[in-house]
Parts: sequence; structure tokens; C-alpha cells
Amino acid sequence: SRRFAAKSSVLDPPDVSRLAETARISISPEEVEEFAPKIRQVVDWFGQLQAADLQSIKPALRAADAEGDNLRDDEPQVFDNRDAMLSEVPTYEDSYIKVPKVLNKE
Repeated sequence: SRRFAAKSSVLDPPDVSRLAETARISISPEEVEEFAPKIRQVVDWFGQLQAADLQSIKPALRAADAEGDNLRDDEPQVFDNRDAMLSEVPTYEDSYIKVPKVLNKE
């Protein structure tokens, strides 16, 4: 198995068939062969990113532009017709919308 080394960690290229299964997509064996090198290249790019020296970079939650923080104020909004919204939701319980499980933990 080919491994990609960065300064402090090693990334294993993913099993393309398992990755497709996790993403809940169907791919043929030919597509596995086609996508495997491309996915390995992406994993290699992540290895290169991990190797970047960021010691001189100040930690931040997001990049700021030259103008500074230009986000709008976060103000709650009241949705007057809650029943109409919930009538479009297949399953909900109390104030929570229920969605199908996405990841299978082994």
C-alpha cells in the first residue's frame, strides 16, 4: 500500500470502493480504476498541506479581507407559519427534524 508522508503524519490513500459506499454512490470497477489515481493525488495534496510551516500564522476562525470583519449581525428571525414548514418534513419529533442516518460506524 502506497503511503503519503508529511512532516508529522502519514496519510493512507483511501479504498475507493469503500469510499464510494460511504458516500452512498455506485461505481463500476472501471470507475474505481479511473478515480483511484485522482483520489491518491488529492490525498497527496493534503499531505503537502500538512507539511506547510504555519508557525508564523496567527490562528483564526476564518480569513478576513482587507476591510476587516464584514459579516452581518446574527439576529434570530421568527417563522410565523411553523405548521406549514413542518407539513413538508417527512418525520419530526418535538422540535427536531429527523433525518436518515448518514454514516455507518463499524
